[in-house]
Amino acid sequence: MEDRKKLARIANRIREGLMQLKYGRYLELNRQLANITGQLQRLTTESRKMEASVTRRWLSAAQRCCKNVDNLLGEVGYSLPRIRPLTEKPQKEIPKLPLLIDELNGLHEEFGDIEFDASKNIISVITEPITLEDIYLGPFKIQLELNKLDQLYNSSPYFVVAIEPNPASTDQEVTHPHVSGEKLCEGDGSAAIKAALEEGRISDFFTIVRSILNTYSPDSPYVALHDWDGATCYDCGYTMNSEDTYYCEYCERDYCSECSTYCRHCEETICLGHSGQCSYCEEMLCRNCVSECEECGKMFCQSCLEEDLCPNCREEKENENEQQEAEINECENTSQPQTETTEVELAS
Repeated sequence: MEDRKKLARIANRIREGLMQLKYGRYLELNRQLANITGQLQRLTTESRKMEASVTRRWLSAAQRCCKNVDNLLGEVGYSLPRIRPLTEKPQKEIPKLPLLIDELNGLHEEFGDIEFDASKNIISVITEPITLEDIYLGPFKIQLELNKLDQLYNSSPYFVVAIEPNPASTDQEVTHPHVSGEKLCEGDGSAAIKAALEEGRISDFFTIVRSILNTYSPDSPYVALHDWDGATCYDCGYTMNSEDTYYCEYCERDYCSECSTYCRHCEETICLGHSGQCSYCEEMLCRNCVSECEECGKMFCQSCLEEDLCPNCREEKENENEQQEAEINECENTSQPQTETTEVELAS
């Protein structure tokens, strides 16, 4: 009997939270309607401006109107999907206390002990230890805050807390590929979670969250499981997260930002060992984007080579050509007077 009374008190708190949730849904709908109404009013204004611009053949003004209309249509397109879920399904009646007590009994059968913090209005259950692809993540506590149910449509009213945390080595806030800062990335389960809470199916809510925790989606993790223990820079041994890892296709290894660069010509990421530097402009390049000067044999980028010669060798060759031309001209100028003198002497 004492347990029944305890469950009844918890069920009554849930019912109060569901009433607030129902009210919160209408508040959120009203907020979203005010938002889209403002967008439509701005569209009406732009429509009048467009009409005036076309009538007066102000083409520049008409183009500005087109840009503004395009931006506003994007805002409307973003707002509509947020409004439809609030209007397309009628609100269901809040479950009576006996039904909510049955939900709590079902929750107890599914998870075992139910924790309830009466001072904070928080219902909690603990999952079994979770292992994903041989990585032990431990059990998680799912905490539903009844006082925050009315915030369901713009924030999460529940938290997922690691009991035996084994966080990603690159981010201590990530205790599960889909949990960061105790917030769950619901993915495709978002609609199911909202529906369960709206209808007072408390047991289903906790079961859905547990199911998501037992599932790994490689398309959208905070940290991928293959990077859970961190990637090691092949050169210096530094442990990197996925965003700070740079892959060199030449040696097919991962490097940190200090041990890698990129080719300024093709923009390919390369390690320092497979990078080169133009001997003239000093730009970093991959081996495919440098060529050898046929005169000095040094490596240069394609922009600094002309007819397979670097700027220095090209200048030297031009100087040599100019010097040879000068010597030829000097010889011609020197030999010309001697010929004239000989002709005079012969004539006398």
